[in-house]
Amino acid sequence: MSHVQDPQNEKANAGGPASRRTFLTGVAVAAGASILPSSGLFAGPGDSFNPFFAGQPTGATAGIPTDAAQQFAGIPGRTVDEQILNFALTLEILEFNLYRTALNQASGLPLSAALSDDPAFYTRQAQAGSFTVTQADVAFEYLVTFTYVERQHRRFINNAIVASGGTPVERNPNGYAFPSIGTTMPEILRAILPLEETGVRAYLGALPYFTDLGLATIAAGIYSTEARHSAVLGALLARDAGPAPRAGDVAVIDDQPSQNTFEYFLTPQQTLSAASVYFL
Repeated sequence: MSHVQDPQNEKANAGGPASRRTFLTGVAVAAGASILPSSGLFAGPGDSFNPFFAGQPTGATAGIPTDAAQQFAGIPGRTVDEQILNFALTLEILEFNLYRTALNQASGLPLSAALSDDPAFYTRQAQAGSFTVTQADVAFEYLVTFTYVERQHRRFINNAIVASGGTPVERNPNGYAFPSIGTTMPEILRAILPLEETGVRAYLGALPYFTDLGLATIAAGIYSTEARHSAVLGALLARDAGPAPRAGDVAVIDDQPSQNTFEYFLTPQQTLSAASVYFL
């Protein structure tokens, strides 16, 4: 595992000292959470339905899950919407750090180096491996672009929480542990893809809990971007660009026409359990 500490000059403009320990409390709850079976998210009367929508209300609030307190346990926030934003920020901080670390590796820089404000600063030093030179160059350009996009996601959510008077979560003070990143471009992309796929599923799983449609729309925009990242990485690695099911996935409907018709999701607690392995 590669243990990477966050550089001081990459600290977010946090509005207060929200502790990462609070997040880990939520992860502890997640460790005991059961994996939900694949079943319908939008099932109609008489159809099978996703068990985490059991007992959902009807009428104006129909479709809003009733287990937000359990799903976002340990995540700070004055409202469920703010908890969801801190949930998303936790993942974006983690994703950005993985991308930054991977970009440093691909550029021949120290893994903990802060991200330059100039994307042109980075040049590919990683070997092409099983890629052609052209494929490696294209993969590197995507890596640079995606790293800066992840930074913008992190900053946007952080600033949105601050602007509303809330307290955003901060980086893990002990750093993060990533699987071996490797030295070639294919190896570097393979190290990124699992967490990117988790991020896609995390946004889709959290969307139904929003009570603010504007925030839900923004989150859906980020979800779409993360899905594009994942599809590009999969395509570069000659894998199914997706959606493709993984262990623990929940399907949005029963009996899909094909396995890649609709994206899969993870509940917030499933996501926290999956992400906890990256925290030191």
